[in-house]
Amino acid sequence: AVVAFVDDSMRLFHEEQFGPVVPVGKFDDLRAVVDAAKKSWSGQQVSIFTQHDSKSAATLIDALSTIVGRANLNLQCQRGPDSLPFSGRRSSAMGTMSVYDAIRAFSVEVVIATHPDDADLVTEIEANSNLLAPDYAAD
Repeated sequence: AVVAFVDDSMRLFHEEQFGPVVPVGKFDDLRAVVDAAKKSWSGQQVSIFTQHDSKSAATLIDALSTIVGRANLNLQCQRGPDSLPFSGRRSSAMGTMSVYDAIRAFSVEVVIATHPDDADLVTEIEANSNLLAPDYAAD
């Protein structure tokens, strides 16, 4: 659903949407857009639509880059953690998520140091160790 003429007096203007709804607000100038974004508690994505105004789009991208985790140019907001990192700011989707990042977040990094003469021993340990297994298959 597309909801037009959404303004700051409406609940939809302030709440993060998780359904098939696109609130469309009208702003008189770029400063008003940035000010509205700064007042928001969420900061996952923004979509900027323009045909030929690259200067205004660049101004918005620069100003919003510390407020939102993703800026979409002539694209709707979307989720694509398998192809692009999915990040947020403020109280919304804190941090960066992708398949790679999720595996790293739930992994324990460790350094195993060995003597150069122990190459055969290392190969045997790797074959028998769940920690050093090169794949993520569960037993």
